[in-house]
Parts: sequence; C-alpha cells; structure tokens
Amino acid sequence: MAKASAEMELSRLGAQAGAIEEENTALFRMHSDRFDGSAAIVPANIIMRRLETNKMRQAQLGERMIAQRQELVRVSRTLQILDRRLHALGQVMERFEAAAEMDEYIGHLLAKGSI
Repeated sequence: MAKASAEMELSRLGAQAGAIEEENTALFRMHSDRFDGSAAIVPANIIMRRLETNKMRQAQLGERMIAQRQELVRVSRTLQILDRRLHALGQVMERFEAAAEMDEYIGHLLAKGSI
C-alpha cells in the first residue's frame, strides 16, 4: 500500500506540474497577443506576477516530486528485500516439509519392518 500511495502522490504532483505548464503556455500566449495588436484584456503586470507565482510553485513541486521519487525508490527497495526474504522462507519451509515427509516415510518403513 505504501508503494501505491507513493505512486499516486507522484502522479498527483505530476498532474499539478502539468497544469502549471498549461497555464504558463496560456499566459505567454496572452502576453504575446498584446504585441500582435490584439485587444489585451489582462494587463501585463498581472500576467508577469502570475508567471512568477507559477515559477515558485513549480520549484516547490519539483522538490516535492524529488522527495516523493526517493520515497518510492525506498519503498520499492524494501518490497524487493521483503520479497526475497519471503521467497527464501518459502524454500526453507519446503525443505522442512520434505524432510518431515521423509522422516514420516522412514518411520513408517521401520515400523513395518519391526512388526
């Protein structure tokens, strides 16, 4: 569950970064439209202020995404270690079961021969 949670959070952060990129594209388009002679609805200072805000948000999201990727790697490694241990335990249990079956069979053979 921890891995799935980390993957979902990373996906959510990626979606937020994508939304900021889309907004920046629209803001740049609005800003360039001002110079093309189109009627400017949004003042340039508001566009620039929003771009600066988005730049700070992107930096924060980038840091959070790096931390989330590190968490995902850590959780993935932990799961790999646990999976290897579980596999090794399964092999040990199979050996114990095989040894117990052999002991039972040999005990049965010895019991038949002594009767």
